[in-house]
Parts: sequence; C-alpha cells; structure tokens
Amino acid sequence: MKKWFFSDNGEVTGPFGLTESNDLISKKPNLYAWHPSYTHWVPVSCIDEFNTTVTPPPAPIEIPSGLIDELVEEEKELITTLDRIDKTIKITSDSLYEIDTDLDNYSKTAHNLTEQVKVVVKQIEEQYASLQKNLADAMKTDY
Repeated sequence: MKKWFFSDNGEVTGPFGLTESNDLISKKPNLYAWHPSYTHWVPVSCIDEFNTTVTPPPAPIEIPSGLIDELVEEEKELITTLDRIDKTIKITSDSLYEIDTDLDNYSKTAHNLTEQVKVVVKQIEEQYASLQKNLADAMKTDY
C-alpha cells in the first residue's frame, strides 16, 4: 500500500494511505503531496490517484475604468513612439540607399580614373624610354 506525505505551507504530515489522503485533500485541496517514488513535491490536483476536483477560481472583478484609461493612454504613446521609429527607419533606409548609389558611382568613377591613370603612366613610360634611347643615341654620336 502506497504511503503519502503532504505539505501544507511547509508543515509536513503523513504517512497516509489512499483513503486517509483523500479525506485530508477534501478538507485542504491546496496541498502538495510526495511519495518515495517522486523526485519532488507535486500539487495534489496533478496526481491522478487522488479523488480531487479542481474548483475554478472566482471570477475576477470588473476592471476599473481608470486602469483601462491608463492602459489606452499608454497604448497611444507606444503607437506614437512606433510611428516615430518607423519614420526614422524609413529616413535611414532612404539615406543608406542614396549612400549606396553614391558609393556605386564613386566606385565607377574611381575605376575609370584608375584606367585613365594606367594609360597616362604607360604613355609617360613610353616617352621616358624614348627619351633615354634618344639620349643614348646622342651620347654615342658625340663620342
């Protein structure tokens, strides 16, 4: 026969058999139970072996209109804040698009300038080589 222990706000009682346990639970339905096969205390309403019925809690009182008004005002403030955030995100997104477009244009311009610089450097190198050849030829004829 299983023996059950019960905790009522930290006060432990037991061991009780099933019949005694059900009697105790009928008087105090908010107990926790433990049996050596359990690893921890469990609410009695979660243990199938007990004859318990869960009584629904009483209906909540009506929500005060002042509280509703406060929550509605908070919601309006949050919506205003979210609208500002949305506008900021849109402006930032548009700015990033413009920056991306500008960077793309600068990249193309830099690439074109690099190509132009390569052409000019090649021309300068060819002119330099030609001047060196002319200078070498001139020095040969002077001697």
